[in-house]
Amino acid sequence: MTERRLILFIATSLDGYIARRNEGIDWLFDDADYGYSEFYSQIDTVLMGRKTYELSMSLSDDPYPGCQIYVFSRSLTETADPAITVVQGNPALWVSQLKQQPGRNFWLVGGGQLVQQCLAADCLDELILSIHPILLGNGIPLFPSPFPEQRWQLVKTQSYPTGLLQCTYHRDRSVPSTEP
Repeated sequence: MTERRLILFIATSLDGYIARRNEGIDWLFDDADYGYSEFYSQIDTVLMGRKTYELSMSLSDDPYPGCQIYVFSRSLTETADPAITVVQGNPALWVSQLKQQPGRNFWLVGGGQLVQQCLAADCLDELILSIHPILLGNGIPLFPSPFPEQRWQLVKTQSYPTGLLQCTYHRDRSVPSTEP
């Protein structure tokens, strides 16, 4: 059995922000698929922080059809949807256990704090960054610090006529991470 992979598939601005300071994402391209359908067919589990969960639910009643959803939160204890599990424990420990269970890969949707915790624990396996050709100037950073230095290997790039560049990286664990 192949171990499941934790993948961060996320959009970012050229200057490294995933949302405006007010959490707005109105700058994201939504005119094409940009590889989303192919990616989505490879996952069956979605992980996200509370703010990302609340934003996702405001955009659609069922934003992740066919997937098990886990929301990491220190303040939320349950949701109205019994199919959504709220996790209040250590994300790294939980991800480690989930990787050992059968299934497809799982998607770390966001947000910044959960991404930072997964980087700090070195449990992310793949990054798929959709880089939009816009400089926001400020906002919510893609990689909030601190986290250890890590090496990543570029395995694929895809450019689109809109100027969006999608880069796929795999974690290079032959080089150990080092503390910040």
